[in-house]
Amino acid sequence: MIKRPGAIRFAKNVLLLTATSLVMRSVSLSFNLYLKNKLGNDGIGLFSLIMNVFSFAVTFATSGISLLATRLVSEAMGRGKPAEGKAAMKKCVAYALFFGIAGAVLLFSLAHPIGVGLLRDERTVLSLRALALSLPFIALSSSFSGYFAAVRRVSKSAAAQVGEQFLKISLTVMALTYLAPDDLEMTCLFVVLGSVLSDFFSFLLSLAFFLFDLAKHNRAKATHVPKDLSRRLLAIGLPIAFSSYFRSALVTVEHLLIPRGLLAFGLSQTEALAEYGILEAMALPMIMFPYAFLTPFCNLLVPEVAEKRAAEKEREVRKIAGRALTFVAVFGIGTAGILITLSERIGAILCASPEAAVYIAMLAPLVPVMYADTTVDSLLKGLDEQLYSMRVNIFDSLLSVGLALVTVPLLGIRGYILNIVLCELINFSLSAVRLIRRLRPKLSLFRTIAPPLLSAILSSALLRRILTRFPFVNGKPGLLAAILLAALLYGAILLLLRSILTYAEKRKSAREARPEKQPAGQP
Repeated sequence: MIKRPGAIRFAKNVLLLTATSLVMRSVSLSFNLYLKNKLGNDGIGLFSLIMNVFSFAVTFATSGISLLATRLVSEAMGRGKPAEGKAAMKKCVAYALFFGIAGAVLLFSLAHPIGVGLLRDERTVLSLRALALSLPFIALSSSFSGYFAAVRRVSKSAAAQVGEQFLKISLTVMALTYLAPDDLEMTCLFVVLGSVLSDFFSFLLSLAFFLFDLAKHNRAKATHVPKDLSRRLLAIGLPIAFSSYFRSALVTVEHLLIPRGLLAFGLSQTEALAEYGILEAMALPMIMFPYAFLTPFCNLLVPEVAEKRAAEKEREVRKIAGRALTFVAVFGIGTAGILITLSERIGAILCASPEAAVYIAMLAPLVPVMYADTTVDSLLKGLDEQLYSMRVNIFDSLLSVGLALVTVPLLGIRGYILNIVLCELINFSLSAVRLIRRLRPKLSLFRTIAPPLLSAILSSALLRRILTRFPFVNGKPGLLAAILLAALLYGAILLLLRSILTYAEKRKSAREARPEKQPAGQP
């Protein structure tokens, strides 16, 4: 059997990043629940509003630098020019510094008008100013992360991320335990200060890993660097940056409209923040938790496809796309089945909220579409179609804002859920059509969707029966056991169905290949 080093390396990186992402999301989810208990439902809603504004600031500070570094370095590798990749990283670091410092100055200066005018709560101002200090470090760390993805040595960025997460949580827990702030404003400030310090630590660690990696793997001098490198950097980076600004701004506006729409629906300020907090800080993180298994795979698709495309290996790109979409269909449909079946228990045991359980059950059927959309976007980015993806995402955000103005005041939080469903379906449809036209991946819709869907239905029905007769899900260990049992049932039924389907196809092929039997007496 011939071993393929590239495939083995890709699999190792996916497994490493998946393990890292799983640990980080598990810890992050536990941390969110800890904050919910400390802040209360309305407090976690206020904190979510702060972080939504900060998310836009991060978008400005990074300005697509991670994707930019990944694209430029992986394309240089595909052409066998390490010196060009090294020169590209120097320009990426300068790019990150410029936008990171600019973002910090803007957020610090505008914190008061944003907090009082947009968020309508002066308690957010100090937290926004503190968060501004971390933006240059986040931008630089993002450029190093893009480099490590391009060179397929993701263990470095994974280590920095894990260190950042654990330091942030440790500092926050110590501050809230020993200093014990007595009001919501100071509690939010202590939480964000832990985040700022951990971002600085992550930057120092990423910088050390980056310099060590260059000294070990890329000592080439930037002698024959293309004169158009700066032009290419700006041609790729700036359209991504401006598109991401616009989309992030729209997303931020949408999230600001939700509490206001809930007020118009008839809820009080406290009730509106509580409803928003339950959905944003509990239900949606539960829905997105399985991304821990998928995000590393999608992130590594970008350099993999970009490198193959630079080397003009179109057939290999088509194979990668087909396998990626098959995998995400299996994973997404199975995840949706588990979330639907166990939504009530997840809401009760992990979130201590019946409302969160309802929201999880409502959003779970959308999971396969959400996960497939992420995969399609990664494939398009590797094919240099990132601008199309950005245009689709901007249209999606415009539609979301328009719908939020209408549906939330009329339907409350369920109107917001309806927005998510409609916009995600439209976004995925537009991206999928583009990918099919651009690449035409070899894919059988029946083989891709039917076996996982039937397996999810059968395994969910069987799991419900088991849980009815043996109600062992009465705590976190029991819930974990139920999730593992659901995954095993789904996997076993899927393997059985695929084996039956493969056997039936082989029998059919054999019958078609067999020569027809001639009647007696004919030559």
